[in-house]
Amino acid sequence: MYDFALVALMALAVVKVVDVITDNVEALQRFRSLLTIALGVGTVLWLDYSIFEGWHIAIDDRTTGLWLTGFMVAGMTVPWRAVFGYLTHDRAASDETLGHHSPMIKRAA
Repeated sequence: MYDFALVALMALAVVKVVDVITDNVEALQRFRSLLTIALGVGTVLWLDYSIFEGWHIAIDDRTTGLWLTGFMVAGMTVPWRAVFGYLTHDRAASDETLGHHSPMIKRAA
């Protein structure tokens, strides 16, 4: 249970760090998804953390477990963005395809 919470909180940290970076460097907004994957995998590799060791799942190659955990962290950022989008009604238009949303208020004149 704690291992899942660690992955979820690492994903939250990745989401917010990527938001800060892309807000301050305009040129990186196009690469938000790539930056999220790179930061998720890089964080797990830097921390040398594998969720499979916490769950006592045997994997032949430990590096594979690290990379898979990194992709799990990167993938867990999607629910965080959906929660923030729901709570703030701010839709991320640059990296996720959330469908075409027309503005609610239309100008009459």
